[in-house]
Amino acid sequence: MWLLEILNQERNVAAPIVCTPKSLPAARLNEAARRSIALNPANSVESRTTVRTPIGRRGGPRRLAILVGRKWPVTGVRLSVQFLDNPPKALRTRLLEHMNAWGKFANVRFVETRRTGKVRVARLDSPADMAGYWSYIGTEILEVEADEPTMNLQGFTMRVPESEFRRVVRHEAGHTLGFEHEHMRRALVKKIDPAKAYAYFDRTNGWDPAEVDAQVLTPLSERSIMGTVESDPLSIMCYEIPGSITKNGKPIIGGTNINKKDHAFAAAMYPKRVATARRGR
Repeated sequence: MWLLEILNQERNVAAPIVCTPKSLPAARLNEAARRSIALNPANSVESRTTVRTPIGRRGGPRRLAILVGRKWPVTGVRLSVQFLDNPPKALRTRLLEHMNAWGKFANVRFVETRRTGKVRVARLDSPADMAGYWSYIGTEILEVEADEPTMNLQGFTMRVPESEFRRVVRHEAGHTLGFEHEHMRRALVKKIDPAKAYAYFDRTNGWDPAEVDAQVLTPLSERSIMGTVESDPLSIMCYEIPGSITKNGKPIIGGTNINKKDHAFAAAMYPKRVATARRGR
């Protein structure tokens, strides 16, 4: 969880857990891409190549991955949700309410099931590559083994502050809807000092410059993220980047809730159907 480590180093205090990048094993990526394009042909224009190291394995073997867009069909998103560790009903209800916050203006709905859900929520704190906060992106969840989680919300209980439900659950639900990290947009990546990034990730993750370039300093396609004209550092899909690795020493603030731009983009991606006017009106 590289952002968490940066935040802890800068503040020297306990910092909020932030989202861990999560991707499918190489063997499943081709099928994931095929299915994604079949569900939404527009995903084909978002192809890019990235470098991946298994999470939690310092200096692990690198691999190249070709990714395409992973958004659901424009006709809307209705996803069944299974809670793998059977948390209390009050917690399940609260988590679903925050996931469904995306449906305020968009054709999006998360619905609980007692059967195998397309979205499978866990609260794991181990092993290292499964702990933290994460979600597979969009249609990738269809390639995850049926007994494995597609989203993790480590340690979430009813005692977690409401602000964290808004910040974390809505962010991870955004990933499930196919939205990438806003802080990987070109305008925000340009604020990061490469020399500081190279030194830091060499020391903490064992990454060489090529992997730092791929994981941190190479911006995503503008088509593959929130899609607004300008980058939005207050988007719910943007986590805080501390001043210790930026060129001007100022942090990228990050979002704490779905904002107006987020809602507008989600509505554009998954528009609600306009009810047919009654005859005679």
